[in-house]
Amino acid sequence: MLTENLNNVVSEMHSVLVDSDAPAGKEWDLAFSLVLGKQGVRPPWPRGPQEAADWQMKQIRRLLRDAEVFVISPAAHAAVMAAAATLEPADLSTLDRDRDIVTPNGLLVLPEPVVIVNRIGSLSDTAAFGWQFTVQHQILPPAQYPGVRVTTFMDRDGPVQPAEWRLAVAHARASGTPFPPLVPDGMYGIRGDGCLAEESSETLTALSA
Repeated sequence: MLTENLNNVVSEMHSVLVDSDAPAGKEWDLAFSLVLGKQGVRPPWPRGPQEAADWQMKQIRRLLRDAEVFVISPAAHAAVMAAAATLEPADLSTLDRDRDIVTPNGLLVLPEPVVIVNRIGSLSDTAAFGWQFTVQHQILPPAQYPGVRVTTFMDRDGPVQPAEWRLAVAHARASGTPFPPLVPDGMYGIRGDGCLAEESSETLTALSA
C-alpha cells in the first residue's frame, strides 16, 4: 500500500513539474526532493518506490517505538478540528517546531476517526497522527532545513469501509498477517524553522492563494 501511494504521489509531482518552469531533465530529481527529501530522505534517492516504502516503514516502526503518546478528549477534539479548518497553506510555513511542538516524537490518537476527502475525491478516515523531527534535504539549490515528518494512520475498522478495503483486510487476516488497528496511510514533510514567521499578512495571503 505504501509503495503504491509513493508511486502515485511522486508520479503526480513529476507530471506537475514537467508542465512547470523546472529545469529540463531535473524533473524526477525535483519530484523526489519535494516528496522524499521533505520527509527526511538524504540523496541519493531510493532506486524505486519499494525501496522508499521500506524506508518509510522503518521510520514508522521507530515512531511507534519512541513516540510519546497523546490522547485528546472529544470536546477538545471538536474545538481543534474547527480551528484546523481555518488554517491556510501559508500558515504551515510559520511553524517553529522547537517553539510550537512539545516533543520531537509524538503520536496523537483521536477519540473518533476524522473522515477526509482524498486528492482523487474518495473518502478515507484518519484515526491518529504521528510526528518526528527530521532534517529536510532539498536540491536546486542544495539546502537542509529543520523539518517535521508527519505520518497519518487510518482506522482499520473505521466508518469508511469500501469493498476493496474490506477485501484487503480479509485477505491479510486469512494470510496470517492481519492489519493492525492503526494502519499507516500517508507521510508528509513540513518545514519547521518558521521560515515565513516574519512575513506580512498580505504576503502570507498571497502565498496561500
